[in-house]
Amino acid sequence: MKDINLFKTNNSLYLKKISSKTDLSEKDDCDGYLIESSEKEARKIIASLKDKKGGEILALMGQDDAFNRRAIETLKIDYLVSPEKGNKIDNLKQRDSGLNHVVAKEAAKQNITIIVDMSEISNLKGKEKALRLERIIQNIKICRKANCNIKIASLVKNRQEIFDEKGRIAFGISLGMSSVQSAEAIKF
Repeated sequence: MKDINLFKTNNSLYLKKISSKTDLSEKDDCDGYLIESSEKEARKIIASLKDKKGGEILALMGQDDAFNRRAIETLKIDYLVSPEKGNKIDNLKQRDSGLNHVVAKEAAKQNITIIVDMSEISNLKGKEKALRLERIIQNIKICRKANCNIKIASLVKNRQEIFDEKGRIAFGISLGMSSVQSAEAIKF
């Protein structure tokens, strides 16, 4: 597979975005789910999916440091999407990027992949975009040291907004990934 999107297309994984247990249905024709909710609701969704048939890809939208750590340590997910997202307070010498070396090592041990959402970054402007990119650069460095997988995905809702493979590879290289790491970061 080449990408992850929020609509069905060839050569990409289709994730349905859900925020509560009521969004699930038996007729879902998707490869997995992108959960964007509180920790309590995420636990309910994952438990109900586990009871059904299993085999779905589970991605969880990142939030603050404590949430990301509890999610990686206790929830059975495959992907953590945009852990750098949200209003965070940066220190003088370090960014609050949603990951640290402890969380990254645990993610590597649990075989959880960190995903960078390009569509969200492309919609940001000015200082907000610069801060988000700084946090992503820090997460890439942390994941490289901890041997944690990091991927770059489009996560768009329509065909016109899809980022091609070359664009995602170039994005990864511009953020400090090696060419080999960047080429691996677009394969799902």
